[in-house]
Amino acid sequence: MSGDQSGRVTFRLTDAVRLGLDYIKRRFSRSVINMASIALADSFLTALLLTDLFSGSQLNSGSIGVDSPQFWLVLVALVVMVVGVTNSMLISVYERYREIGTMKCIGALDQHILMLFIVESSIQGLSGGILGYILGLLAAIISTGFTIGFDSIQGVSTSTLLFSFLATTILSLVLSVVASIYPALRASRLDPVEALQYEL
Repeated sequence: MSGDQSGRVTFRLTDAVRLGLDYIKRRFSRSVINMASIALADSFLTALLLTDLFSGSQLNSGSIGVDSPQFWLVLVALVVMVVGVTNSMLISVYERYREIGTMKCIGALDQHILMLFIVESSIQGLSGGILGYILGLLAAIISTGFTIGFDSIQGVSTSTLLFSFLATTILSLVLSVVASIYPALRASRLDPVEALQYEL
């Protein structure tokens, strides 16, 4: 945060990214758990979709019709991921009461605190999504390769793989941000005086 010539406090996106990365480093174990839950759900979805694509290209049918119970399992994994991220972010808010109170006392507005938490969850969602796609891709290649042969993988175009990467990573990012909205709103509405008096 910094002040401009009119005395107003400015809080740019770069400030939020810097502070978000700093907090991720300070609470690395919790951040890793968040990113791991995102990566796990994303890798499950990616592995299922790509296995379907690889198998379908080999059979020239476009799809092998993956069982719907598997997609329900993916849905459950995504819901669990959202709940886990929300819970972790709420704990993060409680741990940072004094920090939030101090920021508000020196001029941070509600939207600055909101942006800080949203950016932090975005970093975790993006990192988890990329890692999840890589793990899911490897799982799909190994699973399909040993089942129907590695030749089937060559039948899927690079553009299709790129599209699936963007789709699953953006989904992870969006779900991570959605999961952090309630904790971020809660943090942004804290009374600075009460926050400074709060003790864990």
